[in-house]
Amino acid sequence: MLKFAASIFAAPVHAYICCQRDQLQSQANILPTRDRILVERYFKPDVLDRVRILVADPLPISNPPFASLMRHFGFGFPSPLLTEAITFENVIAFREAMNSSVLFHELVHVVQYQVLGVREFARQYVSGFLDTRSYSDVPLERCAFHLQFRFETDARHFDVDSEVRLHLRRL
Repeated sequence: MLKFAASIFAAPVHAYICCQRDQLQSQANILPTRDRILVERYFKPDVLDRVRILVADPLPISNPPFASLMRHFGFGFPSPLLTEAITFENVIAFREAMNSSVLFHELVHVVQYQVLGVREFARQYVSGFLDTRSYSDVPLERCAFHLQFRFETDARHFDVDSEVRLHLRRL
């Protein structure tokens, strides 16, 4: 049943991600040098070259058309308008000036999108959300939170691309 529901929701989620990415792209800027320096030991240069950053409050994004339906059925679906940051493939939107920890978390999502592609990222995110009923328990989020914690607490650098690929193989 969950696989069927995930297949139904994955297509509109994919379309929503692409639409938001395309709308925000023209307003977004390259990753500032001061922020790039903080994370460049963890991410491949092409990831950091591709990423675009937008800081705006409120975020200039729409609620996904399926959000109210998800909330109606008891899913802990967060409002994108109220999130601290959200990533649409290579575009990261922040409500407030970004800090290195949140930036790192969102850059992990950029890598996940790069490894999976937008369509598969959407499918896995929806599937994880339907399975766990919670944003923070979605496996793609758990991976990003885990790597963010390592970034915050361990001075040794690591390759996020390799870590993401390892995580995805374990799913």
